[in-house]
Amino acid sequence: MLAGQLLSGRLFPLKISDSCGKALDLMNEFDIAFLPVVDGDKHLGYASASDLLDADPDDNILTKTNSAVVSKVYENQHLFDIITIFSEISSSVVSVVDINDRFLGILSAKELINKMASLNAFSQPGSIITLELPAISYSMSEISRIVEYNNTKILSLYVNTVEDAPAQLQVHIKLNTTDIKSVVATFERYGYTIVASYYREYDTEDMKNRFDSLMKYLDI
Repeated sequence: MLAGQLLSGRLFPLKISDSCGKALDLMNEFDIAFLPVVDGDKHLGYASASDLLDADPDDNILTKTNSAVVSKVYENQHLFDIITIFSEISSSVVSVVDINDRFLGILSAKELINKMASLNAFSQPGSIITLELPAISYSMSEISRIVEYNNTKILSLYVNTVEDAPAQLQVHIKLNTTDIKSVVATFERYGYTIVASYYREYDTEDMKNRFDSLMKYLDI
């Protein structure tokens, strides 16, 4: 999934004709702290709710537009890139532009997580195994062989470095079964360290409640 396919259908940028009061009202309405400011299809920067609190409501939004904040993603960037960008910025929204830096729309972290929840790999019942291993030893093909040897399928796989140990990786594997005893045993037989495993048959309402709780925790 690419950024251009994930544009928000409810969030729109501020225009240079908008007032600070209108901008703050929109942020309060949608419970967000930032909105991009555009002049036609030119991305000028962002306005923040904290800056608008002490502004004259009748002032033009340009008086509170921070042009130094240039966080953006390109329309052809993948979902995984977008997740990384959101983890690095202190905003629940980010602008999407084309290859010529023309503004296309807004990505919302909350809408993105809801979209991810609807993906087959996230919504299907199954289990998650987290491995830890030296980066030099990582082999996706070997991990796949171990899983498939036990008549199990990988629905998704995510890799990250271990905090304070950049030479170590954690590999999070979503599997299509809740019976993972044989998979775990095979990984251990091959010398893998399993740091966590989770399994449960989630129903739709339970999944929704979990994401709602996550949204409240993130306060977005």
